[in-house]
Amino acid sequence: MVIRLSEIEDSAVLKGKIDSSQLPGTKDEEFSFLTPVDYDIVVRKFENSVRLEGSVGCSLSLICGRCLDAFPFRIETFLDVGLIKKAPVPETELELAEEDLEVYYYEDDDVDINPLVYEEILLNMPIKPLCREDCRGLCAVCGKNNNIEECHCNKVSSMLLGEKLNAFLARQGEKYGSSKKKNFSIKKGQTKDTL
Repeated sequence: MVIRLSEIEDSAVLKGKIDSSQLPGTKDEEFSFLTPVDYDIVVRKFENSVRLEGSVGCSLSLICGRCLDAFPFRIETFLDVGLIKKAPVPETELELAEEDLEVYYYEDDDVDINPLVYEEILLNMPIKPLCREDCRGLCAVCGKNNNIEECHCNKVSSMLLGEKLNAFLARQGEKYGSSKKKNFSIKKGQTKDTL
């Protein structure tokens, strides 16, 4: 959605829906939009800046990080963004302050809020989505979804790789010292450094 700043005197309230096809990156394979994005945003216009504040919400279809099943996930978040009119680039280098990194810039009279809304949705998605907290995931041997049916695979407690790693760590422990407690005694007049 594009906001035309010349049509806003001091502030305006924008309510509506953004179709997911209008958002950048909607061809992502890790999630998809189940509903349009609802927004209720207050736009406050100042001399050389604009402030956007309001709620953003939508339903997504995410892929569980354990069982790989798709599941619905609702996002309700608050958009709070500052926009500053872009100034000409100075000839000399300037050091950016922390507050310079927290604003966005606009050039023309029109401001597209779709990228800002999309970024807010991405920032509120879980890093490792789970269909539920107690998701049991997939069987490491046969690949069955343990949430649907229990597999009866012969799960060996120590795999070949695990045995090789344990043997390697045991050899390294002997060579470089180990965290296991060792029995030794110090004779009178002898220090630990001379052992």
